[in-house]
Amino acid sequence: MAHEIRRVLRAFAAQPWFMDPRKAEQIVAMLELRALAGPRTEAFRKEAGPLRQEVRTTKGTVAVLNLFGPIAPRAEALEDVSQQAALIVPFQNAFRESAADPALAGIILNIDSPGGRVDLVPETAAMIRKAKREGRPIVAIANTLAASAAYWIASAADELVVTPSGEVGSIGVYVLHQDISERLSAEGIRMQFISEGARKTEGNPFEPLTEEATAALQVNVRYFYDLFVADVAKGRRVAESVVRADPEKEGKHFGGGRVYPAKEAVRLGMADRVATLDETIARLIGGGPQSSSSRRAATERRRVL
Repeated sequence: MAHEIRRVLRAFAAQPWFMDPRKAEQIVAMLELRALAGPRTEAFRKEAGPLRQEVRTTKGTVAVLNLFGPIAPRAEALEDVSQQAALIVPFQNAFRESAADPALAGIILNIDSPGGRVDLVPETAAMIRKAKREGRPIVAIANTLAASAAYWIASAADELVVTPSGEVGSIGVYVLHQDISERLSAEGIRMQFISEGARKTEGNPFEPLTEEATAALQVNVRYFYDLFVADVAKGRRVAESVVRADPEKEGKHFGGGRVYPAKEAVRLGMADRVATLDETIARLIGGGPQSSSSRRAATERRRVL
């Protein structure tokens, strides 16, 4: 049991997370169940369906890149957290392929993610900004959720669309520390570190956080939050003060960590319009008739989505 508890904590605790707290609570509960159940027996599904698809009509072609599930740089980073993950490295590769294609009428980032790890997220947002060019829009769509790290990526696009039932926001970062020292003590287990380095073991789950450790973690949280705010302000073309604002104190704000439904997000300036994925595709390519092969591809795409 003890080694399973440690595995759970390694998977989730003591690192910055850019994730909708509603989803984080579900993941923690799932991890606790896995700790009780023992080692995983089922295969880890590394990706949620095809990552990149194309929709072709007589008027043009649009690439649709799917970003579904908790965000992580690679499969191994969330192997203990979710069977469905939005993997940043494959997503970056698919985006590069699309950005290099001169024939595309547009690129759609089809997002349904609560956020996740920060690793490679600012680099991905920078990649999207750098790829912008006249006549080839990059459109992010929250279909149906773009929260925290996922919103960070979405905000880098030329346009941010939210589906009618969709949500965006959760601009913030947190570190979760779980002190299991009393639980281990009740089981007759005492953990002892043999270490070098004055602060090497601070923040470990086997003892309460010290004031110094809490302050150090807060510095890290603030550093990543500042990066997040700066990128969102740049992408949404607003002042950083608007992104940081407390919704209980300021009229102009981006939620202060809250998540908003489609119409309210547009009103606040966090998104540009409300539309479905199919409506967005049709708008980008002018609604031209699809070829038979493209209709089959679109049918397959809709089934996956």
